[in-house]
Amino acid sequence: MKVDKSYKIAAVVIIIAAFLIFENTLLRPAPAFRYNGVQIYDAIRDLKGLDYRGFDITVHVEGKSNNALLKMEGKVTETSAGWFIINSGNAYRIVEGPMGSKDVLADLIYFDVTPRISVEAVFSPEKTGKFLFRPGFRKVMGSIAFDNARIDPTLLQQLRNLNSEFYSLNPGRIEITTYGSGFILDMKSPVSISELEGLVGRIDSVSAQTGYMYYYAGADDENAIQNVRQEMEGKGAVLVNYYKQR
Repeated sequence: MKVDKSYKIAAVVIIIAAFLIFENTLLRPAPAFRYNGVQIYDAIRDLKGLDYRGFDITVHVEGKSNNALLKMEGKVTETSAGWFIINSGNAYRIVEGPMGSKDVLADLIYFDVTPRISVEAVFSPEKTGKFLFRPGFRKVMGSIAFDNARIDPTLLQQLRNLNSEFYSLNPGRIEITTYGSGFILDMKSPVSISELEGLVGRIDSVSAQTGYMYYYAGADDENAIQNVRQEMEGKGAVLVNYYKQR
């Protein structure tokens, strides 16, 4: 009995398709943080936890918008119960689960997370003249009081505006409180130093008093932790913590 050539071709196509699916789903390593759309609450919970421990997160979303397939990636700027806002290519999109009614309905959500290990170095309060952030760190958290500060209203507003401009999962992450002739800059969760130092460097004050300051660096693996710890303690850190992604 002869087998029609068309059946042979169909069989070959099915085998190739099956191999490609297997190669893409099983042979390639999947992201550690991967969620289907109905797990968006879990995704938001993990996103906040990673952010608070000093990690950088790029969020990928695959789903639909107006019944059209959509893929996007970017930084999350706000979260709520069951949805988040992502800035993708300077466009802000509201992402919800597949049964929702928002702008983007997610079927798949996954994260790219760096560094592999987040290292937190804590420094004691100090009083200084011109305040400068410590070099060699990615993020910072803590409070700084600037005494007899001469700061123009434009700069003060720019500092306040950072709450909306930053990759910020926590509303009010940066708080400014004025008092007498000075003000307090309070960073309530880790903030990117590269985005902040240019503005802080423009503050003209007689002196600055910090609280405990939390600075964040990174390590590639656990074998590097001891070296990073020694380096941080050599810079004056009174406590060094480290956090794995999971």
